[in-house]
Amino acid sequence: MCGCVCRLVSLSSLLHLPPLLTSRAGSRMAAAAPNPEDSARSGSGGGGTSSSTPSALAGDGDAEEAEDFTSSSHCSELSRRQNEQRKQGLFCDVTLAFSSGAATGSVQSCEFSAHRSVLAAATDYFTPLLGGQFSESLSGRVEMKEWSSELGPDPETVESVIQYMYTGEIRVSTCNVHEVLELADRFLLLQLKDFCGEFLKKKLSLTNCVAVHSLAHMYTLDQLALRAADMIRRNFHKVIQDEEFYTLPFHLVRDWLSDAEITVDSEEVLFEAVVKWVQKNPEERSRYFEELFRLLRLPQIKPTYLARVVKNERLVASNEACLRLVSEAVEGHAIRFENLKSADMEFWSSHMASFQPRFGQNMDVIMVVGGVSEGGDYLSECVGYFIYEDRWVNLPHIHNHLDGHAIATTESHVYVAGSMEPGFAKTVERYNPNRNTWEQVSNLTTRKHSFGLTCIKDILYSIGGHGNFSPGFKDVSVYEPEQDKWHNLESAPKILRDVKAVSVEDRYVYVTARTPVDTDNDDGLKTVTTRYDTESRQWQDVDSLPLIDNYCIFQMAVASTNFYHTASCCPKSYAVRDEVARQKISARISDEILESLPPEVTSIEGAAICHFDEDVFIIGGWKNSDDVDKQYRKEAYRYCAERKRWMLLPPMPQPRCRATACHVRIPYRFLYGCQRYPMPQNLARQRDRMQQMQQLHRRTLTLRRQLQSQIEC
Repeated sequence: MCGCVCRLVSLSSLLHLPPLLTSRAGSRMAAAAPNPEDSARSGSGGGGTSSSTPSALAGDGDAEEAEDFTSSSHCSELSRRQNEQRKQGLFCDVTLAFSSGAATGSVQSCEFSAHRSVLAAATDYFTPLLGGQFSESLSGRVEMKEWSSELGPDPETVESVIQYMYTGEIRVSTCNVHEVLELADRFLLLQLKDFCGEFLKKKLSLTNCVAVHSLAHMYTLDQLALRAADMIRRNFHKVIQDEEFYTLPFHLVRDWLSDAEITVDSEEVLFEAVVKWVQKNPEERSRYFEELFRLLRLPQIKPTYLARVVKNERLVASNEACLRLVSEAVEGHAIRFENLKSADMEFWSSHMASFQPRFGQNMDVIMVVGGVSEGGDYLSECVGYFIYEDRWVNLPHIHNHLDGHAIATTESHVYVAGSMEPGFAKTVERYNPNRNTWEQVSNLTTRKHSFGLTCIKDILYSIGGHGNFSPGFKDVSVYEPEQDKWHNLESAPKILRDVKAVSVEDRYVYVTARTPVDTDNDDGLKTVTTRYDTESRQWQDVDSLPLIDNYCIFQMAVASTNFYHTASCCPKSYAVRDEVARQKISARISDEILESLPPEVTSIEGAAICHFDEDVFIIGGWKNSDDVDKQYRKEAYRYCAERKRWMLLPPMPQPRCRATACHVRIPYRFLYGCQRYPMPQNLARQRDRMQQMQQLHRRTLTLRRQLQSQIEC
């Protein structure tokens, strides 16, 4: 017996068993070998019983050992079973009755059974309602009325929300999110309410931002309201084109018209939106017209529109206060014209506040990008001619040094691509007017400059071009903004350099360019005009660009000059049918548009040409000269179609040539005052390196001269 115990102890020490296990093992061994005294006692008929105590299990002097057990699936399984019991009507002690349609007289209701203990534990809404002395607690019936829709919430949505209170699981979609949000708000389900807010943030778009903004205000989702308001504010000119806007209540329409940051194309558009909103329900909304009309900035509306349209509108003509406001605005225009004519700027500045646009109003600007400075440096600076205030403004720097680049505009961006500077010859950047920022996108497939860039159905087409070590390109490539990728199409039948393009019918591209007839001689170039079908990808030579408006007529009038060959021309898109455009092609070009243009302008090279409506702009360039140093120009000219003559504009801040220019609409907030923009870091570092190299070069030249003078001595 002693030997057995000794072996057990030594084995337990080898296995490092805890004391409890060794004590249990010893007890079992003792039970296996009966004590003779116990046998004798039992044999004598003793009826004693033995009891097992915790101290005996733990061993003498040893602390009790224990472990906690938690079932991770127990709670979820319990909630699932309770939900199944609810669906089967087992042990339910409360009824939720959802009714609607009381206002229309056709009451509809649906009832759901549940357990009051679960509902009270799930939300604080039911705790006092079902646990106190309210009638709902005594009757076991809770009536739910007054919903946002006349039909009330969908029964399936109600079932899913009740199930959420049991299991914590629910499926939210764009179809049911409004009703889920309404139920979560009523039942004080805060986590579910916040989830609906985050869900709506992800789904926010121009088509639903007005409705989402209303929901956010209704259910006090502040972050969602701010996000939706920002989207509406930045795209207000598009939002008012949606019928959803005209369902808004008066107080929201008033708040938006009071906002100086809303992005609008003009006050004329806002006036038409106010009239349309009233006409949707004239019996109820006519009384609000005067208050909304006072929120319009009438001095921003053209006097001809005020006199012919606004004054004759029935809602205005029948209101004396509105007529008085129109008369004051027309008088203000007359005062402005007279004081500008007499140069009484002090008097004009006192009236400037009433003529100041909204900070979000889109203003017409002629943007000038890149080019070469008078010192021969490539430029990243961008400037703009602010048409309304007849002055130049600074715009953000582009991230590249550009010369010989191409420019094109889409509905939402300005794209700039290519350069003569080799390091940036493939780069493409785009400008977002709503945010006043540049961003880089996918590079061109080929390093080139002097090529054509135009937009067809929001897709960019790059045509031809010239390389530093190539006589020219036949390339045709396209860029799809959604994929941010360029890919090549079938090449043109001939090399196309110094390309200018206009598009018709969102399909056909008319191109005027130069093609080499002698590849060994740069002077051996021939001017060609051709038409490209973007669908069939076929080319066809034509006599000229279609003479649709002043822009095409001007280009054809100077097509044979070096002024035109060295200039950059912004592409223009026309909505006319191609059959109509082809009828306007002619080999006989009138030069009437050049009559009032100073003759020295057509001797300029490297100018930027662009358009705004029917007007034509010529900006910068250099003057032909026999001297080595070219005379860089900062003059700008505008052909006014209304007056049928050319006008000299204020000069640019600094001379530049080989820039590009285009018309763009920029919110007034980015044009107000004197804007200053820093140079991009990559260009600043490059400039510093160039300055260091120049200093090193000058130091080397100085040392060489000193050494040469010493040798001569």
